[in-house]
Amino acid sequence: MQFDSEARVPNMYALCDNIDLYTVVKDYECYYYLRFQKYPKISKKLESPVNAPIVKRNQDKKLFKSKEIKNPSAGDANENLKVNSSSLFITQVGQNDGHERLWKGLGHFEGYSEEWRSFADIISKEVIDRNLNVKWDDVIGLDTAKQLLKEAVVYPSKYPEMFEGILTPWKGLLLFGPPGTGKTLLAKAVATECNTTFFNISASSLISKWRGESEKLVRVMFELARLQAPSTIFIDEVDSLASKRESPTEHEASRRLKSEFLVQLDGLIQCDKKIFLLTTSNLPWDLDTAILRRLEKHIFVDLPNTEARKKLLKRYLPPIINTKFKLQVNIDYPALASRCEGYSGSDIKLVCKETAMEAMRPLFPVLGDGVELSKRVKNLKPIETSDVLCSFERTKPTVSNLDKFKDWQNKHGSTHHSI
Repeated sequence: MQFDSEARVPNMYALCDNIDLYTVVKDYECYYYLRFQKYPKISKKLESPVNAPIVKRNQDKKLFKSKEIKNPSAGDANENLKVNSSSLFITQVGQNDGHERLWKGLGHFEGYSEEWRSFADIISKEVIDRNLNVKWDDVIGLDTAKQLLKEAVVYPSKYPEMFEGILTPWKGLLLFGPPGTGKTLLAKAVATECNTTFFNISASSLISKWRGESEKLVRVMFELARLQAPSTIFIDEVDSLASKRESPTEHEASRRLKSEFLVQLDGLIQCDKKIFLLTTSNLPWDLDTAILRRLEKHIFVDLPNTEARKKLLKRYLPPIINTKFKLQVNIDYPALASRCEGYSGSDIKLVCKETAMEAMRPLFPVLGDGVELSKRVKNLKPIETSDVLCSFERTKPTVSNLDKFKDWQNKHGSTHHSI
């Protein structure tokens, strides 16, 4: 491949000996990446194939060697930027079909533009393709939420003849409540138990600094969900994407993103395919009312009740902790369950972890003294109720403004009782 023939250099000029097209392209790619943090597109798919001779580069002519670009002023940010020949070869998007679940890949989606496929490649990275190993039974309490999720995702797949007409399953569901009450854990259970393509979307997945790309990412996300149906789209902290549009200082790009999100939600509700949108929020009062209308069910995930707290304590502090060393636990579960009222599930887990760690701390100063560890563990005293109470004194609950959540539930909730 000769630079002079490609660039149509006049006869009055001659190229320098160290210039060829390969070198120029690589230099341009490096410059473009340093400036825009992404590589340029130097090829596109044609409508119809063109019968043109394939020009092979002479492999014996080592005009350009792979090297690392070092810029002292750029620091470590660019230390992994390397110039090599691999980026000149085009790899079809979605050829890696190693997903163990239902992800079909993008390679067989014909008729879509290269831009669409590039956005689809970004969204496809958010598809859960591994087993999160969270069963319904692993979610303690939250019976109403689990039942509604089964109605929306599980039962329609197993018994489609039951969900027709007015019994069409829910298309959108909002889980709201204080942090640490199990909203994200429910989403993991959906990803594990339900036989659907699971899109785990965060705000960073849909936000782009380039004008118009955020709206396109939202549109492509819903289009992919239709192509991969049955599918579940999970958006954690949806208030970061769909807050109220009342502020006069709100940026235009944010308004465009929310408008596109609303349009796609309308299409989702009217779509016949099995697509389910699951969202969570710790600030439901900040959500736009138009978004709330399109999310058909609003479920308040409250703090665990006494029975759920007792089950949590039994899970995290069973009679024997760490079956290898057999750390004994002898505590009054009902009394401790009453003591931890106002604690979320994650708060209770933190208290139990602190209790177990406190019981093991006498071992740490003598580790490495040559005595077998199992013999040291036998000398540890069992965990008593008083030890857990001390951990409660050191670990305060993180939940605040619970009354505000309950007030919002009374105004906007769509279940007959809180969870």
